[in-house]
Amino acid sequence: MNKIILTDVDGVIFDWHTAFVKWMDLQGYSSTGVTHHDSEIHLEFGISFQEALAKREEFNASMICSVLEPFRESEIWIQKLKEEGFKFIAITSLSDKPIAHYYRYLNLEEYFDVETFIDVKCLPAGADKTEALTEFKDSKLIYIDDKISNVEISLSLGLTSVLMKHPYNVHCVNPKIKKVNNWKELYDYIKEMYKDAKE
Repeated sequence: MNKIILTDVDGVIFDWHTAFVKWMDLQGYSSTGVTHHDSEIHLEFGISFQEALAKREEFNASMICSVLEPFRESEIWIQKLKEEGFKFIAITSLSDKPIAHYYRYLNLEEYFDVETFIDVKCLPAGADKTEALTEFKDSKLIYIDDKISNVEISLSLGLTSVLMKHPYNVHCVNPKIKKVNNWKELYDYIKEMYKDAKE
């Protein structure tokens, strides 16, 4: 197996959700306290899908998206994997706006050196990842996401599928999908996978 790891960004590398909820609160929107994936964030705020989509687009193209906090010690374990020869490709359904791409790069560069991510593929907000993942079909590369449908797509394309656990995806019971709670668990799994590959 090539030492390349494919990964989502929001809800995996960065804590998008906490920042978005705080930003919405400043604008007078109150969360119900029931966490949802960003593609269903309208349910958390009791607003229409279209209004939530517009707010999400506004947030993703704002400077706040350049200062998102690392999620579950991603900055520690990604750096450790990088030092051990792994490279990363980010596939993120953030926005198709160039300014959003710029802020995403700034955020990544804040915590990871320029050699860590060999590519960052920015798709429109909420975009399906089938086309982006098809490039790696049958490669068995590890793909990490917090959205069940994206992980299921990766599985159907012959990738090694990993789900970062959140309250909104705990109902995923597919035994072929590895579930992890944090980056330490993910690091241990990746090391085990590559140990087996060498053997």
